[in-house]
Amino acid sequence: MHILSRTLLMVALLLATPRFVVAGCASDCRDDFDSEVQSCNVSWDDPDEADDLSSCIDDAHSGYEDCIEECQS
Repeated sequence: MHILSRTLLMVALLLATPRFVVAGCASDCRDDFDSEVQSCNVSWDDPDEADDLSSCIDDAHSGYEDCIEECQS
C-alpha cells in the first residue's frame, strides 16, 4: 500500500472515532454559546439591565453545559 493511501486511511479512521465526533459536537456547543452571549449583550446593553444580562449569560452557560453533556452521551 502506498504511503499516501495509508495516510488517507488513517485519517479516515481517526475522523470516524467518537472522540472526533464529540470534539465536533463540543465545538458546535461553544459556537452556540458564543452566539447566545453575543445576543445577550445586544439585548441587555443598558447598565440598568445588568441583572438581566447576567441572567441571560447564566442561561446561555447552562445551555452550553447541557449541550456538552449530550455530546458525551
